[in-house]
Parts: sequence; structure tokens; C-alpha cells
Amino acid sequence: MVCAVHQELTLAETLHLLGLMGRNLPSFITSVSGRDDALDLVAEPRQVKRLPAPLKLATRLAPTVRATLRVVEVTDGVATFSVDAHAGGLPAHKLLGLAASRIETVVTAKGLPAGSVRVLPDARIALDVQRLLQARLPGASVADVSFRDGLVVLDGTAA
Repeated sequence: MVCAVHQELTLAETLHLLGLMGRNLPSFITSVSGRDDALDLVAEPRQVKRLPAPLKLATRLAPTVRATLRVVEVTDGVATFSVDAHAGGLPAHKLLGLAASRIETVVTAKGLPAGSVRVLPDARIALDVQRLLQARLPGASVADVSFRDGLVVLDGTAA
């Protein structure tokens, strides 16, 4: 029997469901809020262990990062997010590519499918929600991912 599923989750709940994090957000994310279709984050990257050297240097200049994420598209269970981040007025999203290898290391260390989180050109991130969800909940399928007033909205089916 296949059932339609509609879930509205906090960012922490969503990342936990996908196996990317524990039940709580990492301490370097100090605030999550939202308005309409945007998810707003405030982070203090100085608290991140093992940052790549260029990013570590950047945190000395601007210790707080404010980012806005928007879902650009969802195709075959892969959600693509645009990232607009600023640190001290500087466009921090341009440094996103420097974190790509660190992100892949964290994903594979958790035993999750390689390539399920990818940093794309033009300050975008592709999150293979379908693959991540299948690794945790076989039989589940994702039809759509969106943000609404600070929550992550997942629509799909469960077997």
C-alpha cells in the first residue's frame, strides 16, 4: 500500500531524517528562520573544526555569515538550492566551492551515498533527497521539496 506523505519539518528534523546530522543542528548555526519561500540561516564558521585554510582566513575577517536559501528546482528527487550568503557585507556564497570536498568527506563518513550533496557553480547546492531518504527509509519517494515560513516541506509517498 502506498500512502501520500506531506511533512513540514524544521531544518534540524529534516537533516536528521536524511541522515546528515543528529537531532540538533551543529553549534555553528546560531539561527534559522524564514519568510515565504526562503530559509534564513546565521552561522559562526569559526566554530567549525577543520575548515579549509582559505575559509579559516575568511572567518577572521567576517566571523558571522548570513545566508538565504531558496529551492530553485526539484527534479527526480534532487532539490537544487540557491545560496545567497554574506559575511560582513562580502559575498560569502562565492566561497561555497571551497567547502565542496569537506562536505563530501562528511557525507561519506556518515555512510551516506557519495555525491548525494554536491556544490554546484553559481552558489547552488544539489541535495539528492531521494537517495538520502531511500538509504534511511526504503520505499519512500520524494515528489517535491520547498520552504515555507522557516520550515522544510516534503511531499511524496511512502510504501
